[in-house]
Amino acid sequence: MGFKILKYPVFLCFVVSSVFAGAWTRGKGSILLVPYYYFYQASGYYDTNWKFNLLQNGGYFDGLGFGLYFEYGFSDRLNLVGNFSFVRNRWIDNYNYKSNSDFGDFEIGLKFKIFESRFVLSFQTLAIIPAYSMDREPLVGYGEYAGEVKILFAGGLRPFSLNSYFNIELGYRRFYSKVAPQVRFQILYGINLGWKWQAIFQIDGVNSIGEGTFSTRFNPSIETDYNEGKLSVSLAHRFTYKAWFQAGVFYDVYGRKIGAGRGFFIALWIEI
Repeated sequence: MGFKILKYPVFLCFVVSSVFAGAWTRGKGSILLVPYYYFYQASGYYDTNWKFNLLQNGGYFDGLGFGLYFEYGFSDRLNLVGNFSFVRNRWIDNYNYKSNSDFGDFEIGLKFKIFESRFVLSFQTLAIIPAYSMDREPLVGYGEYAGEVKILFAGGLRPFSLNSYFNIELGYRRFYSKVAPQVRFQILYGINLGWKWQAIFQIDGVNSIGEGTFSTRFNPSIETDYNEGKLSVSLAHRFTYKAWFQAGVFYDVYGRKIGAGRGFFIALWIEI
């Protein structure tokens, strides 16, 4: 069978449950549902000089989350996009044990396809709405309202006669007050391994602009101003015509003032 680009959101779950969608849009009346699960753990962090250190006092952090990403096609060019999740974070060291479970940030926005030919160019806006308490630790998120704008560019490639595709995203996220603005990027490359399999390689990055103004103790995976890059590798398997299963691992490859950890994720992509 001929190659078909996988027009579904391939994502890496940050611990704040951010989900990055591709440049392609759903058709009018079409719905995409992506239930997912992730697990992340860290026993070290990157300091202000980008160097790796162990967490103090034998510290260990892990977090897991269940969530649902969705897209709905108002038209072939305009989609409603959203994401919500439930998160459990845990911190253990020589003197403390802390656990916190709550809903994460709710994300809702619009994605508009500017043009599509051989390549696709889209524009997306997103509102981030905290849905949790800031009274318990480890914190689930920043507890800050935020807005994001993003440019998405994607298309198909055939290097060395391999059917493949790419997705590149560049975004700017601004918080209400206490968290530094962020420039966020994604570079994704997927390779078709037959009609039912794909290998996906992805780098996601966050670069803060300025400084934040509050402490996020007992959770090394979120900071109010930091730099971070995550690499993920995954496989996607098509088990019905409109449903895929994805499983992958991710790893912090560089950072500044942020936890250094790793984890895995699984997801289903269901088109209705």
